Amino acid sequence: MSKKIYWKDMRKAITGSKGRFISIVLLLMLGSFALVGLKSTTPDMQTTASDYLSKYHTMDLSIMADYGLSKNDQKELSAIKEAKVEYGYLDDVTIRHRSDAVRIFSYDNTVNDISRYELESGKFPKKAKEIALSKAYRKDYKIGDHITFKRGNKTSLKYDTYTITGFVNSTEILSKTSLGSSTAGDGSLSGYAVTLPEAFDSDVYSIARIRYDDLAGLNPFKNTYKKRLADHQKDLNDLLKDNGAKRLADLKADAQEKINKKQVQVDKVKEQLAQAGTQAQLPPQQAAEVSKQISQAQAKIAAAQKEKNRLTEPTYTSYTRATLPGGDGYTSFSATTDSISIVADLFPIVLYLVAAMVTFTTMTRFVDEERQNSGLFKALGYSNRDIIRKFVVYGATAGIVGTILGVIAGTYYLPVNIGNIAMSDLTLNKMKLSPHASYILLAFGLAILSSILPAFWVAYRELRDKPAQLLLPKPPAAGSKIFLERLTFLWNRLSFTHKVTARNIFRYKQRMLMTIFGVAGSVALLFAGLGIQSSISGVADKQFGQIFSYDMIAVRNKQASSQEKAAVKKAIASKDFGKNLDIYYEKSEQSIKNVTEERTVTSLVTSGKDFSGMINLSSSKGQRFKLSDDGVILSEKLAQLYQVKVGDHFDYIDKDGHKVSLKVSGIAQIYTGHFIFMTQNYYQKAFKTDLSTNAYLLQTKDHSDSKIKNLSTDLLDLKGVEAASQNIAMVNSLEKIVDSLNSVMLILIIVSILLALVILYNLTTINVAERIRELSTIKVLGFHSKEVTMYIYRETITLSLIGILVGLASGFGLHRLLITQMGGDDFNFSYSLTWSVYLIPVLAIIIILSALGWLVNHRLKAVDMLEALKSVD
Repeated sequence: MSKKIYWKDMRKAITGSKGRFISIVLLLMLGSFALVGLKSTTPDMQTTASDYLSKYHTMDLSIMADYGLSKNDQKELSAIKEAKVEYGYLDDVTIRHRSDAVRIFSYDNTVNDISRYELESGKFPKKAKEIALSKAYRKDYKIGDHITFKRGNKTSLKYDTYTITGFVNSTEILSKTSLGSSTAGDGSLSGYAVTLPEAFDSDVYSIARIRYDDLAGLNPFKNTYKKRLADHQKDLNDLLKDNGAKRLADLKADAQEKINKKQVQVDKVKEQLAQAGTQAQLPPQQAAEVSKQISQAQAKIAAAQKEKNRLTEPTYTSYTRATLPGGDGYTSFSATTDSISIVADLFPIVLYLVAAMVTFTTMTRFVDEERQNSGLFKALGYSNRDIIRKFVVYGATAGIVGTILGVIAGTYYLPVNIGNIAMSDLTLNKMKLSPHASYILLAFGLAILSSILPAFWVAYRELRDKPAQLLLPKPPAAGSKIFLERLTFLWNRLSFTHKVTARNIFRYKQRMLMTIFGVAGSVALLFAGLGIQSSISGVADKQFGQIFSYDMIAVRNKQASSQEKAAVKKAIASKDFGKNLDIYYEKSEQSIKNVTEERTVTSLVTSGKDFSGMINLSSSKGQRFKLSDDGVILSEKLAQLYQVKVGDHFDYIDKDGHKVSLKVSGIAQIYTGHFIFMTQNYYQKAFKTDLSTNAYLLQTKDHSDSKIKNLSTDLLDLKGVEAASQNIAMVNSLEKIVDSLNSVMLILIIVSILLALVILYNLTTINVAERIRELSTIKVLGFHSKEVTMYIYRETITLSLIGILVGLASGFGLHRLLITQMGGDDFNFSYSLTWSVYLIPVLAIIIILSALGWLVNHRLKAVDMLEALKSVD
């Protein structure tokens, strides 16, 4: 028994069926590419971000308070065990002659170790009048230039003008465009900068940053880190829960002490004046001047007393990296990686299942084609093991080559392309790629199941026959009566060719199922990819055009005087503004059961039953809502987090730490953020307290971005306005996430189309090869080339149409499943689909079928009928 002939035959099996071999390679390459690529993307992106945050020792938690952090606060925080605490200053200012809001942080690179800055170019400041700007300003300034800021009334900065020494990236503000809100400029932060602590003049620190020992080295996107962080944040909140009352008491005591000292001085002057007047020691003119000064001092004391009385209890807020002002980039990064991870959990499974089924059919056909050769080798004395090895080696070669190509592309191409798009708006370093052994081994394991196992099993089953049986062609599948024949009213109206098509479809049941499920799987994947693109596109316009039609929220200063409040009312009554609505606005951090991290929840309260057309609430089914005095309306994602439905109650903690139970009267479709909407009557009933409005919803007459920014700047210049929040920044943040996910879907759509092409090519060529004698027969009988092609291709078309219908239905379900889970805990995408989502998969299959139909017709024209009809006895 010559091994040379054996190996020659094995090589011929591969080289003689290049189309089949390449199709198996492509199927398993697409499968492993999607599996390894998608499953690797999220870990690679998270590792890149984790290493970056770890390298620069980014804080785990930070604390800010309304009146800053006093020495008592610092003493309490510094006592936290197994943690490092650093304190710093920050101040929002604008660049002179520009409306750009810049947040200036204190930072000394030789001292500060928490939340270090990445130096892009130049050097860090070494003097109090030196500054390093965020990288975004490199196009406007160069090192050595001077920059002048416009300081507000309450600024803690000592100087206006600084020398630029370098450009930096912050590890706390990851986004390049969505930097968060500001108390200066137009209300949106345009950039940031760092200077030495000596450039600030303040008795209290603005922020405390904390880094915990037990969190060092942990991946911040994993549950281990999140759970430990949540525990630390709870302990921190408990530690600071009474600091507000203490701080208020201290502030009032300090203020009263200053007032008393001033009053003592005034009383002493009064007494001296009285004595001098009694003794006629002061001339009348001088006495009048002193009396005037006493009156002015008394007025200042009265003003100071009013100022003291207006003091409110400061709020101490703990922030994570995501909730820290400017943490939008961290939030969008987490949402993007979570969404990619969800797609990676489902998409490759469907793809591999379809690829495996078609590969199984292909290998089955290969064994059948080699039946006579197998019989010949068996007759020559080769063992079953040797014969089976041929098919196993064939399957293994195709499977391993395809998997290797897919693994390489999936490890080094797909993650870096998705990652670069997703992180294009972030300051993170270049994407770090690493092979993931578990996913690679899984891909090879699935390749064995898809290509090697079917080859072994089918060959083993065939070799049960004797050599004499194997040398004969396999008997054709027996025909039988089909269900359609029993419907005589329909069957009798079918032409001969259509009857043959119907019988053949059911005659080759395995190929029928493979074609239907192969096409259905491809269409389902294509539908899901296009559907997700449709669902996430335009959500920003829907949220901030249809649902939230206001342009900004202006929050009033709670310590504003009556004159300052009147100035705000006059400003919003100007011709530049359209509608305005007086509301109560509150942002709070909520700890929700079974949710690891705290969530920022915005509460909006109005005196009426709606928001005067500036907020339009409706359910996901389009049902319009009116506010009720018997409950609140929750945003849909928040209701999911609380695990409540209409009629249920949930616990809510306000910014002052008071816990109340609120009833759900409706659940509204909101795409980003967590919101609670209620009437003033219900708020007062639930919280058992009177409520005063503190903000305005504002619509401008000119809705252009530039006009909104200018008006926002004008409002923030008023002492009566504490903050102004525009929708523009939130729109930009949401659109960045949408763009990232769209890029992922585009890749998956291309993979789905390639899968459909390979599957239909494979199944069509198998069908032609299996029935070449039958086709030659009808060609000899006088059928035209077109009729011969349609004789067999009509079956493929019919089965493909069935597959399209099954695929559309399956794709609809897959889309719903994916879109429900995408967006993480902060984003909620729409279920709506455009007509193109249904049309494109159908057109794609039609185009592929047309192209393959031309190929089949061309091939059948060239068939040697006599050769195909030769007897094999």
